[in-house]
Amino acid sequence: MRLRARPLLLALCLAGLPQACRCADPAALVSARRDSPRATVEAFQRYLEADLYEQEYGCFSTGFRRANGLSLFGYSEFRDRLEREQPWFGLIASASVTRERSLGAGVHVVELSTLGRTLRVRLVREEFFRVRAADGYADGRADVEKMVRIEARPGGGEEWVLRVPREASETSVGDLTSVTLERLWLIDGVELVESP
Repeated sequence: MRLRARPLLLALCLAGLPQACRCADPAALVSARRDSPRATVEAFQRYLEADLYEQEYGCFSTGFRRANGLSLFGYSEFRDRLEREQPWFGLIASASVTRERSLGAGVHVVELSTLGRTLRVRLVREEFFRVRAADGYADGRADVEKMVRIEARPGGGEEWVLRVPREASETSVGDLTSVTLERLWLIDGVELVESP
C-alpha cells in the first residue's frame, strides 16, 4: 500500500512538531536563581516550561501560598485548575520582560508581554534560614540583618557572626552539617493587565 503525501496535512503536522518536542534546557534549569525579581520570573518561566511543579511552587511567597490555600501537595491541582480557568497563565513561559519597577523596599513589579497580552507579576523579598545537623534540620524566617553581624577582629580584619534563632535541642555545634541564609524574591501575585 502506498501513502500519498497530503501537503496541507503534512504542513500542519510539521508546524506542531516543534511544540511537541519542546523540552526545557537543562542548563537553564540548573542555573535558575531567585535572588532578584527578574531572576525569579525567569526561573519560574523555565520551571513552568518544564512542568517542574515543586520548583514552581518554591517561587511563590508565603503570602501567596496562604491566600490561595496552597501546599506543595495541592499545588499541582491548583495549577491545573488555574490553566483551565485562566488561559493566560500558560503565556508566562514564553513572555518577555517589558518593564520592571520597584515599589519600595522588598516589593517589585515585573511586566511581561506575549502575543499582545501584558502580565504583571508582583514580587516580595523574603528571608529564610535552615540549619542542618546530623539529627535533622530546623528552618524558619528571620530578618537577615538581625541574624548577621560583622565585627572587627583583634589584629585586623573582620568576622561575620551569625545568630540563628532556635528551639532548645540536644544538637551541638559539632553536629552541624550546614547553615543557610537566603534572601529570595518570590512571586506574590500575577494578573492579566487589561488593554485600554
